[in-house]
Amino acid sequence: MWQQARDRIEQLPKGFGPWLKQWRGVLTLAPVVAASAIGGNLLGVFQLLEWATLDSFVLLRPQEALDSRIVIVTISEEDITRVGQWPASDRVLTRAMSHIAAQNPTAIGLDLYRDLPVEPGHDEWVELIESTPNLIGIQKVAGNPVAPPPNLKDAGQVAASDLILDADGKVRRGLILIGTESGEFLEGLGAKLALMYLERSGLELETVDAENNIYRLGRALFVPLRGNEGGYVGKDTGGYQILINFRGGLDRFEHISFTDVLENRIPEDLMRDRLVFIGATAESLKDIFQTPYTNTILGTPELTPGVVIHANFASQIIAAALDGRPMLRAWTKPLNYLWIVLWSFTAAIACWLVLERHQSHRYFFLRAIVLGWLPTTGALVTITYLAFIHGWAIPVFSPLLAATFSAILILNYYNQWQLKVTNEKLETANEKLEEYSHTLEDKVEERTRELKDALENLKSTEAQLIHTEKMSSLGQLVAGVAHEINNPVNFIYANIDHANDYLEDLVYLIRLYQKQYPEPDPEILEEIEDLELDFILEDFPNLLVSMKSGAERIGKIVTGLRNFSRLDESEMKPVDLHEGIDSSLLILQSRLQKEAIEIIKEYGNLPKVACYASQVNQVFMNILSNAIDALVESKMKAIAPSENGNHDGEEGTEHRGLKIWITTSVSGSDAVMVKITDNGPGISEAVAKKIFDPFFTTKPVGSGTGLGLSIGYQIIVEKHGGKLSCFSPPGGGAQFIIEIPRSPQTKKPGDRAAIASG
Repeated sequence: MWQQARDRIEQLPKGFGPWLKQWRGVLTLAPVVAASAIGGNLLGVFQLLEWATLDSFVLLRPQEALDSRIVIVTISEEDITRVGQWPASDRVLTRAMSHIAAQNPTAIGLDLYRDLPVEPGHDEWVELIESTPNLIGIQKVAGNPVAPPPNLKDAGQVAASDLILDADGKVRRGLILIGTESGEFLEGLGAKLALMYLERSGLELETVDAENNIYRLGRALFVPLRGNEGGYVGKDTGGYQILINFRGGLDRFEHISFTDVLENRIPEDLMRDRLVFIGATAESLKDIFQTPYTNTILGTPELTPGVVIHANFASQIIAAALDGRPMLRAWTKPLNYLWIVLWSFTAAIACWLVLERHQSHRYFFLRAIVLGWLPTTGALVTITYLAFIHGWAIPVFSPLLAATFSAILILNYYNQWQLKVTNEKLETANEKLEEYSHTLEDKVEERTRELKDALENLKSTEAQLIHTEKMSSLGQLVAGVAHEINNPVNFIYANIDHANDYLEDLVYLIRLYQKQYPEPDPEILEEIEDLELDFILEDFPNLLVSMKSGAERIGKIVTGLRNFSRLDESEMKPVDLHEGIDSSLLILQSRLQKEAIEIIKEYGNLPKVACYASQVNQVFMNILSNAIDALVESKMKAIAPSENGNHDGEEGTEHRGLKIWITTSVSGSDAVMVKITDNGPGISEAVAKKIFDPFFTTKPVGSGTGLGLSIGYQIIVEKHGGKLSCFSPPGGGAQFIIEIPRSPQTKKPGDRAAIASG
């Protein structure tokens, strides 16, 4: 397939092929990512995330003004207590309704189920219904149906109270119409009261598209949801549903308590020519719902009473028809798909252009993210937010995901493409290098001379490190040496393979000459014998191998020195203690090999420990160096290790030769433990009691200051809040135990660590 694509590119008109080849990654990856995002959109994978994004837009947009055309009568827990029973009797409800009706409202929406009489006062309630033609009751149609008030049904004064819950339990859609079991259509409560209000303004419903049920009412255009737009993939869209463009909570409407209405404490003209909604806000009546204003992540979610949702729906219709306030509409599927494709290509193109322009910059990948991906996604979020403010619910998450993955894949593709270009340049450079093969011997001599100088410098440095006990100065010294050695060693190491290739070419050429001219002139034969050509051809590769091995050895030493010194870590940082131990062993390797001391590592699975790495490395170095001194002393005195001592201080293990055990493990739940054990002569009880005292030493004058273990104690115990102790059974070697907390803590100077001795 790729070969066919390349063939087609080559067949394109001259000038177009290179351009297409350059942009092949964008033209290939962006459609693939867009198709994947569209597939996820079709399957509803991003549905909850799209809803959550639109909810955040609802919370972020500016607060809207109060809708003075609507008044809500709230029934709270205090009102229920005041009435004395719930549901309230028909007499109580009749008295409240008569006070409301006296204010001459446009319509009254009773968001309370009254399918059965509640005595006393039912006759009074029936009389009120007959005298109040603008009173609208409710019935529940879907789910568990609840019948409407019989007298209101007979009068045709009933609306549906049903609210539609999305998969996450939130109300985002409202019902204009819903079909009943009898085949009739019933208006939603908010829609019915809004239409009653607009009838007084002389507005009539106009048909815009009868086939798709699109209608116009004043300045409002009604387009129903069909199930595959705005994140509603395959969802129940029965009846005539539209998205609710919420105005806000109860605070966005005039409201008064049921008790004030019952006692006729209604401000003058509060309800005149307005819509009045009566409903429960008490949590005990369970007529509260989640809406876009409900934050289920932070604390207890704030729920919205059903009566407030109906009021929002009525407010949306009235404000759209009279004031031109935007209705909330969703894009159709084709527009959603084009939107995803657009942002997938936009992110890919933006990142590619930044990479092309800043490819010589050190942090060009970071620039691609900052200058390519961030502006693209920022523009996407800004555009969708502004569109939402103007009444369009456009997908956000799926195009954002497509843009992000397009950017990631383009960065990876560009990296691979640059690698390929670099390899092609290297091949060209290698061809040019072959032209300079005649200078091979001079280059080899020069590289060998540099290697010898580097080795001499390293030996000099190692000698200085071995003969100094000032560990703080050691860190600065080895770090400087490592930096200075690393560059020439890398340069030498990188050219040894080339030198070997040149040598093979020369050997091949010589052998070819010998094959073509088996009997050269006597003068040439004599020169070959004087030079010992066969020996040179046989020994020279071995020389290069030795040089490479030496360079690798130097590289390892440099790495060890850097890990040991850690000059850049002046603060506590999480580090791997095994690296510090290995670095110390690497520095001491020459002494270990010289004395034939075997190192036995028993590393556990340690977590990283927050510590001053360079100081802890000094402690490891000091203890290991002392162990080597003890083993050398035992070797010189020809004292064999105790047969009844082992590296854990237990009996029955026989030591063979000079050995040092290093064991690491987790100690408890908040510390790590390092044990360093040797099979030397051990430490006497008298020495063990003073071993951590300043200036105490058992070494000859001039061989030590006696500060090593004292400083080590300060580092472990006082700076890190750990423990440093020594255990030494008679004739069984010495064991130092280091315990360091996993998290930073310090201890005040005090008594020295307990010493256990056999």
